[in-house]
Amino acid sequence: MKKINKIITALIIILSTGNAFAAGDTYTPYDMDTMYDVYYEAPVIMPLPETEDERKIINMSSETKVNPMFKQMRIKITNFFRAKENAEKEKMMKELQEEFMDDEEAIIDNDPNIKEISDTKSTKQSETENNIDENAGTDENIEASEQTIELMGQVQEQKAENDVILDCDNIVYDEVKDELEAIGSPVLVFPPQKVSLKADKMTYNKSSNILKAYGNVELIKENSKIYGDYIQINMNEENAFMDNVKFKQANFVVNTRKATAENDKIILDEGNMTSDESYRLDLRTRMIGGQDFSRMLIDDDERSYLSDTIGDVPFKIKAEEVKVEGKKDHDTITLKKGTVYYGDKKLFRFKRFTAHTDKDQSYFEASYPELGSRSRLGMFAGPGFMFDLPNGSVVKAIPFLNYKNDLGVGGALKYRSANNVTDFAYGSAEDIFVLKGRQRLDDKLYLQYGINSYMDDGFMGRNMAKYAAEIYYKDETLVKDTLAKNLDLRFRQKAGIGYMHNTDYNKYFGNIPNKDIGTTRFKYIADIEQSLYKYENREKLQLFDLGLVLQGSAAVYGTGDTQFVGRIGPRIHSQYKRWMQDIGYFQAAYDDNTPLARFDTYRYGRSSVYIREALRINKYLAVGWSGNINLSNDSPNGKMFQENAFIVSLGPDDFKVNLGYDFIRQQTYFSFAIAMDMKGSSLDYKKMEIKNPDRIANSDTKNEKLIPTFEEAQEAKMKKQVKPVLKYAEVIDIQDPDREQL
Repeated sequence: MKKINKIITALIIILSTGNAFAAGDTYTPYDMDTMYDVYYEAPVIMPLPETEDERKIINMSSETKVNPMFKQMRIKITNFFRAKENAEKEKMMKELQEEFMDDEEAIIDNDPNIKEISDTKSTKQSETENNIDENAGTDENIEASEQTIELMGQVQEQKAENDVILDCDNIVYDEVKDELEAIGSPVLVFPPQKVSLKADKMTYNKSSNILKAYGNVELIKENSKIYGDYIQINMNEENAFMDNVKFKQANFVVNTRKATAENDKIILDEGNMTSDESYRLDLRTRMIGGQDFSRMLIDDDERSYLSDTIGDVPFKIKAEEVKVEGKKDHDTITLKKGTVYYGDKKLFRFKRFTAHTDKDQSYFEASYPELGSRSRLGMFAGPGFMFDLPNGSVVKAIPFLNYKNDLGVGGALKYRSANNVTDFAYGSAEDIFVLKGRQRLDDKLYLQYGINSYMDDGFMGRNMAKYAAEIYYKDETLVKDTLAKNLDLRFRQKAGIGYMHNTDYNKYFGNIPNKDIGTTRFKYIADIEQSLYKYENREKLQLFDLGLVLQGSAAVYGTGDTQFVGRIGPRIHSQYKRWMQDIGYFQAAYDDNTPLARFDTYRYGRSSVYIREALRINKYLAVGWSGNINLSNDSPNGKMFQENAFIVSLGPDDFKVNLGYDFIRQQTYFSFAIAMDMKGSSLDYKKMEIKNPDRIANSDTKNEKLIPTFEEAQEAKMKKQVKPVLKYAEVIDIQDPDREQL
């Protein structure tokens, strides 16, 4: 029966395989924390499946993710000291119990009345034991016979679980064929796998060791089902196959002519995967200046779609072969000899396409081309080539052409793992190297590093160092309904220590002198935001959200210099019809003596206002502008505008082309934003091979878990010892011990 369990387990993995690459969460570098607080540059276009209108952001502190090395070490050290402390407390409790028992015996020995009662009980217990010994083996107690079993030594109760249970109306045994036939709604249950098999009729041949099920076959695991016309399981050769298989997983319905399971492979022949539900595939790079048109309320009648002009036609992929493989550290899906269609129109062909993800599906990378723009590199475009690395990580190599005042060539490497994203690139247009990365060390502890890259510095803006590395702790707390319902308070804080070198890149620094200096910096920054008033009318496309913001920053440098900034002011997010805006005013007090003036000087002054405007002109055109204006004329570079960027978005809502320019950083912005409904899209294949299905989305690496403290263990033990009061009992089902079992 163990062989049949193994085969059924392999078949059931079909139920979970469809979700491995169907609509799993993915992330780009800026999703590691929040959508806009990490990366200013937008070097890639990355698939981001969405549910309804809200983007799914990966929570890097989630327990489902692979624990980083630092956290693993912290847990191991904590467990070591906890185990030591628990052992000492356990020993102390044992000594106290022994001391209590000794004291109790001493009281009994010293008190004659208690001693007499104790001796009487001991005498009666001894007499009872003697009577049992004298009567043992007599006819009045136990009838001795040769069938009597004498148990000696350490006897333990063994609980055996049924491997397979057959429940049906009638069983017919054919002695000639040595075959059992189950009819009348037969159900075959596999308790260890929590799987059941239903059919109109089942047969089991003892000689050939083959199980067959005919008609309306259902293979069920929890709420997932596989349907077929016929299934055969050969337990000698450990293989199985089903005819006309159909099942649903995630957003897809899978049909295949035949499914075969053998050893570590499942093979599906001549089938397709079709999306029967609406879900949006979002391919976008980020918006400059914090402008995000997707926040705008839009009337359904005002929305536009690519299908409005070319018809409601889905994407289709036809491939000769599809291979899904669960590797030790990765899962991959490869399509060979495929053609991509939009409706009946052929878009392009490909020989091979491979997508990679780790076991937690915390990243998704594939060999698609890269297109975008980045500071110091300019615009770039080039193909991508994927390579697997140990421990669930991948690296992507991207040779590209780039343009920055001149045409050049270069290349980039993108490293991705569950806890790290790193981009490294070189472009000959300006003969420049850029590096940017972030490593998650613990749940709220990170390491960020960069060369010639803009890095997040909270409300101080996104600033570029020649090179920098910083370890920082970042946390956020939301206190709901502080003033009234839906008026929440949000507290953010960040504390970091690192080394930074002043940049020599002179774009918007004006008269700030260039000091070739590098030093350490410790910085704490906090942000408190309280919502004061909210109004929303979706039918009239009206929105008003008023809040109060309090921000503060304190920095100490290795040179002995300091920087202190504090500011407070109101902020408003509003929309009226097709016009959306964010506006805020800050009154600040600061004492800025940073030695890294071109890197992290406070540029916004004592009095400043930030403005973000977005106007939807029609279905196919939207414009946006973002700026920060120094009103007190005390900026270190002598300029009024400290942020100034615009963007133009062209095309229907599900296929946008974005063009923009950042006047401060003198960066051109170009990207696509695609958000298409994938309902009706399909993948047709002649052969799909699923290798090592038991490894898909399952990692051999186990996260360290904190062991409970002594007090926690005692509390859990006490809860187990508390027996619930039985109020009433109801017999729901009684299993007949004599019913047929296979």
